Amino acid sequence: MYRGGGGFSKPENALKRAEELENVGQKQAALKALHDVISSKRHRTWQKALETIMFKYVELCVQLKAGRLLKDGLIQYRNSCQIDNVQSLEEVIKHLLKLAHERAEEAKALTEETELDVEDLDVGATPEDLMLSYVSGDKTKDRKDRKEVMPWFRFLWEAHRNALDLLRNNSRLEALYAMTANKAYAFCLTYNRTTEFKRVCEIIRNHLSNLNKYPDQRDKPDLQLPETLSLYMETRFEQLRTAAKLGLWQEAFRTVEDIHSLTMIGKRSPKPQMMAIYYAKLTQVFWVSEKHLYNAYAWYKLFNISKVYNKNLQEKDVRMMASSVVLSTLSTLPYDPKTAHGFYEVQLEREKAGKVANLLGFTVDSKRDAREALSRSALLSELSSKGVLALAIPEVQQIYALLESDFRPLDLCEHLEVLLGKLVEVDSSMSSASPVAEMDFKQYLKQLHHVAVLKMVQQITSVYTTVNMDFVSSRVPFLELKDIERLLVDAERNAFLQIRIDHRRSMMSCGHPTLESDKIKSHLSFLAKRLSKAVQMISSDEDSSSSTKAAGERKAKAVEEMRQQIDTEHKRILARKVIIERRKEEYEQMLQEKEKEEEKRCPL
Repeated sequence: MYRGGGGFSKPENALKRAEELENVGQKQAALKALHDVISSKRHRTWQKALETIMFKYVELCVQLKAGRLLKDGLIQYRNSCQIDNVQSLEEVIKHLLKLAHERAEEAKALTEETELDVEDLDVGATPEDLMLSYVSGDKTKDRKDRKEVMPWFRFLWEAHRNALDLLRNNSRLEALYAMTANKAYAFCLTYNRTTEFKRVCEIIRNHLSNLNKYPDQRDKPDLQLPETLSLYMETRFEQLRTAAKLGLWQEAFRTVEDIHSLTMIGKRSPKPQMMAIYYAKLTQVFWVSEKHLYNAYAWYKLFNISKVYNKNLQEKDVRMMASSVVLSTLSTLPYDPKTAHGFYEVQLEREKAGKVANLLGFTVDSKRDAREALSRSALLSELSSKGVLALAIPEVQQIYALLESDFRPLDLCEHLEVLLGKLVEVDSSMSSASPVAEMDFKQYLKQLHHVAVLKMVQQITSVYTTVNMDFVSSRVPFLELKDIERLLVDAERNAFLQIRIDHRRSMMSCGHPTLESDKIKSHLSFLAKRLSKAVQMISSDEDSSSSTKAAGERKAKAVEEMRQQIDTEHKRILARKVIIERRKEEYEQMLQEKEKEEEKRCPL
């Protein structure tokens, strides 16, 4: 029985002794012998024999699943070789992860399970699981398989976590740290380990936080150096890709915030290729979180950066991306939904909007509300002026014209349904040079339906005073009446529509717009445009003699009609003024009588 091995004068002797012990089945003793040599003060300087010992030490730790001894041995070996030979430590860690991965795969191959059904690898068997194993009469094979497989996956996960802790915040080991983080991401993605992925992200986030919190650390990485910042950025972008593939959108958004923080610390913008990935993932995050306006701005940023810097982008890719920019903007509701009511809630929403604007690359004054700077109308006007709308496919241009300029209060939704049918049939595949593999136009259908209903009802309110709800429902082929009512109530609550729904009569009353509404504000501009058009019609000169005579007759007729109506209009305006004054007097008299009655009721 082996009883100690710290007195070896040469490391080779310890390795030979460990092999002898392993051959006779004493693996624990062999591991103890190698651990004594690695932790001995006599062998603090790195030499090739220590690397061979570490390879054997790692193999024994994996076979025995000795996680604590493995971590202690790696710490001792890091102290020995981080100055003289960092490459040796990299080879040892690669060997460790390879062995642990092979053992986990071998154990999984013996089972029939395709996925690991344990939620958290850090948590062992719960009391409920133990009770179930004793009480249940089902001597299932899968429970036995789980008992044999899960320890290996726990060990593999522990190996990744220990390696990250071992290599953190050291300028000599930063490349190895980035490689280990990428391997941890690959482990989480391969086995669909969402809980462990969140934990890896939190570990790496804490490492960066400690790096900024304690600036006097030894061998601290300098984020101002381009090479160091590039490694940290590439790690975060790989983390962002993995989060998107796993569907962890909240973690993806936190990773986006980490990337933006690194950009601020390093004072250096990432490469355009990375920024394209950044905005492509942002579009997915904002769409899943139903922040459609921010999704549209992310698409706009992605389109601009791809068009300028991606020289391999094909013309079809540009048209598809421009179409997505326009569709995502049109999918945004024409009003800002109000979710906050109290003062502190409003301030919190304002801070969130400012933070998102910074993530999108917009600089917004702190005194100004970011929700005013980033709006649907502003983005639509910019798309039109910058020529993005002209680059979109014809179906998208027709949808834009239908929703934003055409006046079709009776068949707007029906016409939109025809255009959307054509849009879905468009080939939306992209080339390999595009940052997006394929455009999914189907995802915009639901939001475009909602916007179309709101636009149609807005146009109806400018024509009718009361409308039957069944009539409105018949004009919308893709939504039920209850869904239409829900949309209209939300739009009325946010002051986009002035309507009132009477369920007893199944009628919708179109209220009169107030003085503050956009309809009244635009009356003068509409009047000016129509008067200008009338003046052009009156003063236009015709070339031919017959047309000149006809124009003169029309002009004389128009002037005569105008003279006949002047007196009538003048009298009507004066009468209206008298009515207004009389109503004011009656209102004031009513208030005075009300005050007198209150004084009589409550005498002093």
